[in-house]
Amino acid sequence: MSGRYTAPMTLRVTGTPVPRAALMVANHVSWLDIVVLASIRPCRMVAKREVRDWILVGRLATAAGSLYLDRERLRTLPAAVARIADVLRSGQTVAIFPEGTTWCGRASGRYRSAAFQAAIDAAVPVVPVALRFVLADGTLTTAPAFVDAALWTGLWRTARLRGLVVTADVLAELSPRDFPDRRALALTAERAVASASAIPVTPSAGWTVRPAA
Repeated sequence: MSGRYTAPMTLRVTGTPVPRAALMVANHVSWLDIVVLASIRPCRMVAKREVRDWILVGRLATAAGSLYLDRERLRTLPAAVARIADVLRSGQTVAIFPEGTTWCGRASGRYRSAAFQAAIDAAVPVVPVALRFVLADGTLTTAPAFVDAALWTGLWRTARLRGLVVTADVLAELSPRDFPDRRALALTAERAVASASAIPVTPSAGWTVRPAA
C-alpha cells in the first residue's frame, strides 16, 4: 500500500517547565486544550458545574479530580476559590481557562479574575500558557474549536483533521506578590497569552468566526 501516513496531531511545547504547585491559565479553544495542559504538567482542571452532569465526560472529569465552579450561583464562588487554594497549597498544579467559555481560535475573551485569588491566597505562581491550532502549512485553523457544536460533533470534526499542529507556549510565571490585586494579575496573564498567541482579545462575549468544517 503506497502513500505517506500523516499523524492526526502534533504537539509542540515551548517555554519553561511549570513549577510543581502553580495555577496554569490558558486561552480556551478546543476540548484538546485539557489534553495539552495535562501533558505539560499533571494537573487538576477547573470546570463549570455542568460538566459534572455530562454523560461519560462528567464521570471521567470527576475521576480525574476536576474542581467545579457554579457560575449560576455566585454565592458559592468564595468556597470554590478556597477549595482551589487548598489544592494549590497541597503542592498540586491547577489549570483553568479564565475566559469562562471557548472561543473560535481567531479571537479570545477577557479573563475572569476570581480564580486568580486562589493563587494569591496560596502564594503560588500563575503560569500563562498560549495555545494555537494550526495546519501543517502554518495556517491558523478554527476546525478544533468547541463552539456552536455538540461535544461529539467537535470530537468528530477534530478527528477528521490531518496535519493539525497544536502549539503550547509556556510563558514566564507571574508572582502574585508583584500585583496589587487579582484583577491586575488576571489582566497581565490575559495580555501575555494574547501577545504570545497573536490572538486578539475581544471585549464582547461570544465568538466571531464559525469553526471550519
